[in-house]
Amino acid sequence: MSPIPNEKIGKRGVVLDDIDTSSNQNPEDLNQFNPLIEPLPRWYGFYRRIRLVPWWLRYNRGITEQAGLRDNICKLSTSMGLDGKLVSKIIRHAVSEFSKHGLGINYYGYHNIDHELEVAYFTLLAANGQKRQEYRFSQKDIITLFIAALFHDYDPLKQFDKPHEDSVERFIRNDGKIKRWIDDFEVSIDIIIALIYRTAYPFKGIIAEHANKRIQKLFTTAGIPENDIMVRKHYEDLGWFLSISDRIAGYSLGNFDHSRELARRNVHSLGWHPSLINEESVKYFSALKEEKEMVERVLHGIPNEYKTNFFNNVEAFKESWEEEINIRNSIRRKELSLISVVEKIEDNLDSYITRSILNIYKELPAPIHLNAEKFMRSLSDSNTILITLRIEDEEAKIAGYVKGGPLENYKLRSGTRDENWGKKNTAHMEWISIKPGYWGETGGHLLRLHFLKEARRRGYTFVTSYVHRNVIDNRINRGERIMIVQKYDPDRLDYYRADMSNLVIQYPDQS
Repeated sequence: MSPIPNEKIGKRGVVLDDIDTSSNQNPEDLNQFNPLIEPLPRWYGFYRRIRLVPWWLRYNRGITEQAGLRDNICKLSTSMGLDGKLVSKIIRHAVSEFSKHGLGINYYGYHNIDHELEVAYFTLLAANGQKRQEYRFSQKDIITLFIAALFHDYDPLKQFDKPHEDSVERFIRNDGKIKRWIDDFEVSIDIIIALIYRTAYPFKGIIAEHANKRIQKLFTTAGIPENDIMVRKHYEDLGWFLSISDRIAGYSLGNFDHSRELARRNVHSLGWHPSLINEESVKYFSALKEEKEMVERVLHGIPNEYKTNFFNNVEAFKESWEEEINIRNSIRRKELSLISVVEKIEDNLDSYITRSILNIYKELPAPIHLNAEKFMRSLSDSNTILITLRIEDEEAKIAGYVKGGPLENYKLRSGTRDENWGKKNTAHMEWISIKPGYWGETGGHLLRLHFLKEARRRGYTFVTSYVHRNVIDNRINRGERIMIVQKYDPDRLDYYRADMSNLVIQYPDQS
């Protein structure tokens, strides 16, 4: 076990930023070019397609996760009587459109192409498994469900992670390929869109009122008489079926690691603190009890393997939340104390530190992170700044870390241009990673402040990083000298720069 180095900031250590009202964010200073939502010049659209070529090659060779989902959908849909070639074309179009508009593999949000494919596959599974005669779907119902599931978040120019159903309708109606395929399948575009409106969440209050109003109009446009209550009820239930499938698909198709990643993305997109992941997940699943009838119907149709996954994942979130509560109570009762430590990077970092950091790296994948090989190399680079969060006891267990180094060592998100690149005056800070339970109890605060202090000690003038826009705004409002260099919508994972020229370190009297 590695001892705690002498240089550390205790829990009571405070770093104060010099408050300077002249440092408030000036909109004119921002680089307004947004690579995800702003109209792009033709050359950049071509450039982005070129950047996607390696991924497309792997996708077409069937060696990406998205390709696996595609193959599963095609195989299942063919067994259900759908035109396999047509299904394949539709999926390819969906993957292409989401990827071209920044909602593919590099998008850190919940509503991305992976989610669309998971929901499409899961919905087909659940529909195919309906055994009770009154619950079985017609061929047109299955096709309608499939297309609605695959495009229910089709809002390429959205400015927030959660799509807006009105925008989804507009994009679908103006996509000539989708309209042609819907005609080829001989189903109603109005019914498909009506089902998509039913996926609005939470389906309560104003949201439900707006969606229901539009759904009924779409039924009328589709030729269903207002007095044909039975047919309208059938499609309302079909939309409800899709809504439940949408909400539990990812948590059924994968293990707990996959479910935690989905929850992390969802919490990030909502701008919530990471400490809320388990708590909000428990609330999310508990709310499904209000829709018990349809939840049971959907779960009845899926294979036992996925049903078991779902219940195990729900239980795992509950257990994780209970563990978090116990840890936080121990910290608040001062039975546990947290400290941040600067680790000395030498040729061979202490094996315990390396193992602990690597475990957290694997367990808590960051939105933007180095691949495993580069990550390991950085742990033996003397230019790396590594701060660990430790439990202050004899074992000094590591509960989290933050790592970074010279800006020039990092590949930034597509669209980020830093004017200080090459000047060697900027340290880039990677994502702060803390084990569940230790978030929200000053751990992240300690790590960030100690990183700033160490970066300044090493002669850096600026520190840059990516973090949710709400976090940046809160820091600016507290008077920190921070500016947003590049905004990203809809995931709001923005690139910012902190000016440390007036950073003041102050230690309170501990007598």
